[in-house]
Amino acid sequence: MVSWLVGAVLAAWFLLTLLRNIPALRTAFLRRDAVQLLPDWALFARPRTKDMVLLRRDVLGDGTLTRWQEVTVAGPRRWYNGAWNPGLGPRRAMLALASAIIAAGNRDRRAGRREPGQGTAAALTAMTSVPYLTLLRYLSERSHPAVAATQFMIVGIEDQAITGRYAEAGQGTIEFVSELHRVRAPGGRPR
Repeated sequence: MVSWLVGAVLAAWFLLTLLRNIPALRTAFLRRDAVQLLPDWALFARPRTKDMVLLRRDVLGDGTLTRWQEVTVAGPRRWYNGAWNPGLGPRRAMLALASAIIAAGNRDRRAGRREPGQGTAAALTAMTSVPYLTLLRYLSERSHPAVAATQFMIVGIEDQAITGRYAEAGQGTIEFVSELHRVRAPGGRPR
């Protein structure tokens, strides 16, 4: 009798776990599973559903604001990249930095920090994080001498993983936009 009872409990647990992992039902189960008895079956990392693309625009020394342009983190993909891909490291690093910046922004939104703009608590939290400063330094070091200030944007684009390039006609969602930051000190010296 005990073995039947244990079997029934395990079967119910298995069924509830299957239902909990259906994306449409996930939030309903998360609200009711206070002690977290139902496992999440992400045996590996969750697959990325969007490709993150890094865009930048600059303010030139004469005050001209440029258009948004994609930042090329690594060279174009080649036919042999399935076996040997030296550009994968920089791409993965950029994706990890972008994901960390977006996650920090989402945490700030959930915490109720909605004040936009430079100097506010939400902006200062993001601007002092290591991923933000790393991307800013990467862009600043690769700026043309005529650039006075730079700004970056992270865009999430569906179905871009195959090409790895931003198509201007493609649909994307703006995940994060940085503040404008001065790249050069007065007199043209790098900061």
